[in-house]
Amino acid sequence: MSERDGVKPPDRTDLRRHEFRLSMLVASMAVVGTLIGSVCGGVFTLLNTSNQVEATVNQSSNEFLRTQRQQIYSELLTAANEVSITSGSVSVAFDHFDGPYLLTVLAEVLRPLPQQNVVLGSKFTAVELIGSEPVVESARRMVVEYLAGSETVGWLSNDFATDDAVSADALSTRQQQFADHFQAGMSAQEDFLAAVRGELGIPEHGDLP
Repeated sequence: MSERDGVKPPDRTDLRRHEFRLSMLVASMAVVGTLIGSVCGGVFTLLNTSNQVEATVNQSSNEFLRTQRQQIYSELLTAANEVSITSGSVSVAFDHFDGPYLLTVLAEVLRPLPQQNVVLGSKFTAVELIGSEPVVESARRMVVEYLAGSETVGWLSNDFATDDAVSADALSTRQQQFADHFQAGMSAQEDFLAAVRGELGIPEHGDLP
């Protein structure tokens, strides 16, 4: 086909322009693809970094909580041990003394108990605020029983103070009430210690921090 047939051949300038535009389009697409890849890579890197930071924060928070729990559990256990030792001395007094001698011995033995009970109650409050449910439940039973035992001994001391002679039945009743609370408190203390070991992953024969 030729110009004589009425068909004009393609202009070389137009062809060059077309080729240039095509090359620019291809180059632009390549640039855009690179930018998209860079942005996506940056987003994924940011998300990964964010997840790492979140995991680190969570780990630090868990470690801090564990450390705080270790401390308050240990403090409550120490306070409970002091009350338990005093209560044990009361049991010894019941077994070896009676009458006015028993009152004298009880008055001496029970002297530190009121303050010990205050400390026990305050340490339990801290456990109640931050402790796990199994630990709090056993701690509550322990504190309730120890305080009830202390109250029973207090009633007996008042009986001795107001009566010249306390009947054998009254003495036996108070003594049994105290023994029941004391034993229940010691049992709850063992449950408390087991719950603490289970939560903190401390071996059965390991020491609390």
